[in-house]
Amino acid sequence: MYFRRKMDKILEVWLQNQYHSPALVYGVRQSGKTKTLRHFAEQHFKYVNYIDFWRQRNFIRCFQQSLDVDSIIRNLQFENPSFRFVPGETAIIFDEIQDCSRARLSLKYFKDDPRFQVLASGSYIGLNIDSHMPTPKPNGAEDIFEMKTMDFEEFLWANGYTDDQLAFVRKCAKDVTPIPESIHETFRQLYRRYLCLGGYPEVLLLYLQTNHYELAFNKLRDLVFDMKGDPAKRLNENGEPMYTLGEVSRIQNAFDLIASSSFQDNRRFIVSRIEGGNGLQKNDAIDYLLNAGVALKVHNVSNLSVPLSTSKVGADFKMFYTDIGILTYLSGLETVQAINSDTLGENKGYFFESAIAEGLYKAGHQVFYFRKGSGLEVDFVIARSGVPTLIEVKARNGNTKSTRTILSHPEHYGRVKAIKFADTNIGERDNILTLPLYLAFAIEDEPVKLV
Repeated sequence: MYFRRKMDKILEVWLQNQYHSPALVYGVRQSGKTKTLRHFAEQHFKYVNYIDFWRQRNFIRCFQQSLDVDSIIRNLQFENPSFRFVPGETAIIFDEIQDCSRARLSLKYFKDDPRFQVLASGSYIGLNIDSHMPTPKPNGAEDIFEMKTMDFEEFLWANGYTDDQLAFVRKCAKDVTPIPESIHETFRQLYRRYLCLGGYPEVLLLYLQTNHYELAFNKLRDLVFDMKGDPAKRLNENGEPMYTLGEVSRIQNAFDLIASSSFQDNRRFIVSRIEGGNGLQKNDAIDYLLNAGVALKVHNVSNLSVPLSTSKVGADFKMFYTDIGILTYLSGLETVQAINSDTLGENKGYFFESAIAEGLYKAGHQVFYFRKGSGLEVDFVIARSGVPTLIEVKARNGNTKSTRTILSHPEHYGRVKAIKFADTNIGERDNILTLPLYLAFAIEDEPVKLV
């Protein structure tokens, strides 16, 4: 069963661009990259030659000599005689390309040779760096796209909802019109299901096939277990471990600390709590999680002016998982029951804040937050249409004191907009747009109108 993904459309546009380079799709493991690339290639090409450098390390030697396209094709055919290379009808998929640096370098030569289309994927782009392997990275020879786990809109597609139905919901948000109550309640229930399962395609597939939360939860457990174990499995091109036991331990400890910090009062991530190593080594563990696509780093900003990134406070940040399913699993199976029965209690606000963080991230936003020593604190800040936009998250429909203070003092904070996500319907009051928690996917950036 193939789930429709937003990457499908991105690849369609990529292929139609006559000036395109080989495509490189990167992102967290198990996000669906391989299935998406294979589905796309099979839809558009007669012959699809697939290579997984992680499992089929014998193919690495095909790139050890000349990177001339004809030489590579010859070597690949000798390695696998079933491969077919017909100009204009053939796609080549290089999966886990970070495990063969010269294959990635070869993209430069495939770009200059239009006979074959190359699509590559990698889960650890930027992590397989070995000072003993001097192969340079290609420069300007890739069209790079990030693929994340399924967002709530893709989850709705998987459950049979159409573009027209979702366009109706988006229009309600744009027009600030309440969604009809029956539809609103249906989506509330579906969103709870999404929070229980997360956005990993294999987890959702198992649930749809069995309608059994516990089986899906066990699959999620396996994915998280593999994710935490990955640093110990990473090998360089000589087959040697890339990370020491100490580095692996710090990475795994940092991974666990994201969950515990998510339920603290201010959610700030304290680097010093990572066990072992010095400050630089602790930060390296965080960088691993960021580069692997597992975690999201949300910095505090000192002022509300675009670009927000220029005013981030380096040592003051929160960490979130890039898929809410990870937090659900680490919180235990009882959390699934609590989400479905709406009995999360005082942890509900913390949990939904994590869910909105991943929703904004998957919608393509760089996410920040705002906290001042005076007591002002806003959950998130994004730049939308070139304007700083305050994001408040309320488990029910609570007040937004800090946001109201900022909006009422433009002489201090400048022109900003505000959105409140809450367990309620669409509305607007005092220049604060209220949206249901499940509509984070609809907060896509809008084109900036140039005068």
